[in-house]
Amino acid sequence: MATYVQITGALDTGKAYNMERVLRSNIMSSDYYGQLCKILDFMELVDEIYNEVDHVEPWMSGNARGPSSAFCLLFRLFTMNLDDDNVKHLIHHRDSPYIRALGFLYIRYVRDPKEFGRWMDPFIRDEELFAPTAGGKEVTVGAFVRDLILDQYYFETIFPRTPEVLRRALAERIKKMGFPDKALGCGGQGGSRRAQEEQGGGRRPPSVKAAMAVNLGQRAPHVQAAMERGRGLDPTRQAVRGPPGPSNNGDDQARVHGSRGG
Repeated sequence: MATYVQITGALDTGKAYNMERVLRSNIMSSDYYGQLCKILDFMELVDEIYNEVDHVEPWMSGNARGPSSAFCLLFRLFTMNLDDDNVKHLIHHRDSPYIRALGFLYIRYVRDPKEFGRWMDPFIRDEELFAPTAGGKEVTVGAFVRDLILDQYYFETIFPRTPEVLRRALAERIKKMGFPDKALGCGGQGGSRRAQEEQGGGRRPPSVKAAMAVNLGQRAPHVQAAMERGRGLDPTRQAVRGPPGPSNNGDDQARVHGSRGG
């Protein structure tokens, strides 16, 4: 059984982790993310994903929305500088496809694209079903993974660019496995929210201010239907700190000793 050391909380390391500016800014100003920074243990954060995440869109549901619980948790994972064992724990987790999905999103954002094949190939045919959007169409984990590899856009946000030569090579590998080499969009569900947004029909908040008040599951006073399930952390919670772990450029470091199944 693995033992995960406690890690120091850090609200803002100043790093973007390849995330789009407006989305990152909204996460940084989210009360929920502030509460997540009080979680000092990797396994406790995994439990939070299990309890609170029911979709993996970047933004909450509604008209003008704050960042989703999933992406607040994803950014908290970024600040932990997960090692390979942590990432494997996420993507092999047996209890929730949403834990797995956040693991794949972690890889897509911050791991070297040259390693996508090593990380993603075993899951290209994965048949576990889940809905990337709340109450939306179910797709297989394999379809979700293929879309992360093939598409630069993800709902209303954008991924870091994969070098074109490498992108074509990855697409060819997927084609040789018997799947289309073109992205469906929206995590394998089909469509492109980003394209709609750039044409003026998207649902993403137009500015940081538009979504700042949508935190901890509270309704923004100027917005209708801007809500998200969960956000179950106690806002009065205080972190109980253990010995601080080693740091890297101000980030937290989660380390694994041994192994543990999901």
